[in-house]
Amino acid sequence: MAQPQRQPEREAESWPFDVSHDPVLKIGEVREVLRSEFPMLNHSKIRYYESIDLVVPHRTSSNQRLFSYADVERLRFILTEQRDRYLPLTQIGELLRQLDSGEAGAEHPGRMRAVSTDDLPRPKPGTRLTKREVSDLTGANLEDIEEFARLGIVEVDPRGRLTSHSVDIIRYALMLTDAGLDVRQVRAVKNSAGSHAATIRSALAPQLAKQSPVARERAYAQGSEMSAILVKLYQALLVENVEVELDT
Repeated sequence: MAQPQRQPEREAESWPFDVSHDPVLKIGEVREVLRSEFPMLNHSKIRYYESIDLVVPHRTSSNQRLFSYADVERLRFILTEQRDRYLPLTQIGELLRQLDSGEAGAEHPGRMRAVSTDDLPRPKPGTRLTKREVSDLTGANLEDIEEFARLGIVEVDPRGRLTSHSVDIIRYALMLTDAGLDVRQVRAVKNSAGSHAATIRSALAPQLAKQSPVARERAYAQGSEMSAILVKLYQALLVENVEVELDT
């Protein structure tokens, strides 16, 4: 087997420092290690993270990628920040730079990951759930879930199962209806989200047209970043408009 060409100068100083940097894992083995936490992870996504220098695997003399367990932890950090905190890759790259340089403080997510929803039970991304399972995870009764499904607020497949996203959708929908909103007003929020998703897809059409795995992963990453920015913009606009409405 070809011997790995080590790049110790960069890797030895990269976070995490207390995990082995020996290049021992092929890309498929990395995917297997992370599969239970991130079922949607694939080879092209890992290669995309490499292309933007978030992770730098070793190369053998035959140019084969070999990853270390430290690389696996970097990937776990990247994927978790994207999934749980909706951070754009540029910001995740800056967080990794701070960890690499030792600038990260005690509040840095790489040292202390704490968000208000962490204690809530969550299904694994990509899983399909029965209505009973969604009820158990959210506390919603089956009648509420049926109503949300009938109005298209959550999507149900031909086998009557819902996506893992439906758990958060139903939790927040229930909060709004408990606060006094009509369920049809909640549906308007869903319709707005669908419209904005179509707008983002239209903006990413040139990337999707390339039809290569790396281009598709780049489109997914950019779509995630645009979604996060849109959420922040909408939050700022909504807060401003609510203040205006309450002051009139």
